[in-house]
Amino acid sequence: MTQPNEPAEGTSPEQPSATPQWPSAGGQESNTPQAYPPAGPPPPPPPYGPVPQTSNSAIVALVLSIVSWVICPIIPAIVALVFANKADKEIVASNGWVTGGGMVTASKIVAWINIGLYAAIAAILLAIFLLAAAGGALS
Repeated sequence: MTQPNEPAEGTSPEQPSATPQWPSAGGQESNTPQAYPPAGPPPPPPPYGPVPQTSNSAIVALVLSIVSWVICPIIPAIVALVFANKADKEIVASNGWVTGGGMVTASKIVAWINIGLYAAIAAILLAIFLLAAAGGALS
């Protein structure tokens, strides 16, 4: 008579099938996802040779035009206009290898607005002084 746990005579004992493990990492389960190649074409190689540089004169002109609003009104604005013209000539002569045209334009606008604003304030103060002097308020 055969026991319930023993196989019958003439039959081979059944081997339990091994459970497949995905992904297999040396017999241990791994929870890290597999890396797949990126979709699409590979990225282009880095450019070779020199890359365009920003004009130092353009940077100085922009900084001076901003300084003219904060510290001293007229003198840095005039110096910023000189540097902006120098940078503009440098950018045109470089054939595209020197950039900074936007900074040159911004520094010219900021400097001219600052000069115009202080010239208007000076003209108004002069007119008030002349009217007061003509009216006899200063005597």
